[in-house]
Amino acid sequence: MTRTRFRPVVFLALLIASLWLVAGCSGGNSARHSDAAPAAPLRSGADFKGGAPEAPAPPVELPRDIVKTASLILVTEDPAAAADKATTLVDKAGGRVDERSDDAGSTSGRASVHLVLRVPSNGLDAALASLKGLGTVQTLEVKTDDVTAQRVDLDARITALKTSVDRLLAIMRDSKDPDALIKAEDALSKRQAELQGLQAQRDTLRDQITYSSVDVQITAERRGGPAPERYHGFFGQIQHGWDTLWAFGSHLVLAFGFLLPWLLPLAVLGGALYAFVKWSGSRHKPAAAVAPASPQPPADPPQE
Repeated sequence: MTRTRFRPVVFLALLIASLWLVAGCSGGNSARHSDAAPAAPLRSGADFKGGAPEAPAPPVELPRDIVKTASLILVTEDPAAAADKATTLVDKAGGRVDERSDDAGSTSGRASVHLVLRVPSNGLDAALASLKGLGTVQTLEVKTDDVTAQRVDLDARITALKTSVDRLLAIMRDSKDPDALIKAEDALSKRQAELQGLQAQRDTLRDQITYSSVDVQITAERRGGPAPERYHGFFGQIQHGWDTLWAFGSHLVLAFGFLLPWLLPLAVLGGALYAFVKWSGSRHKPAAAVAPASPQPPADPPQE
């Protein structure tokens, strides 16, 4: 009986011990997993040595070379005064006046002033705003031209020519053959002339990029020339009379010049008309009657 009872007790004890061991192992594994450092995040394909390469960075946008030109037509009461103000505005803006032409006007035409202004490109908008305030704007046109490719081409050609000139100078310095020296001198003169021409083109292009050209036409509101001169005193009246006589003679010369092309055909027409009238009159004129011969008195008899 004792042996029969012992076996179930031993079996139950072994079962409890096994469950306790299993629970302990599971807890230890859980603790180890919780205490362990977190796993490093997976690297992207680009981080691997054999992965795809990174996308190239976008190209840096280089500054563009822009040539700006503008054309402005203004109408004002006094074009000369407006042109003087425009010159002052351009000087203050750091620009210059390349050309100016004045027309005083006449009874058949309006007074006007034409200006070619050069203003810094970065101040073109401000300069145009100031110029528009000098009168009534008739037309305003602004143009832009990208000359970056032209500037890059000139720089490359100038660099190549400088290299060629340096090489020719080295050849001339080290050459001992007269024929080779003469050929090198001829080639050098051609290269230097071409280099100077390209440098002049580049300087002109840089000036066009730095300074914008503004073509300004200022016209008077009404027709009419300048105010007539006033004459004072006795000598002033003499001058007035002389000016009047000179003006009268000028008008006579102008009138003769106007009639001169008509004189030749009028002379031909008048001559033809005169000949026709003369011929017609001679044709219709009656023939004059022939007068009878008067009788001759008898001769006196001879006296004895």
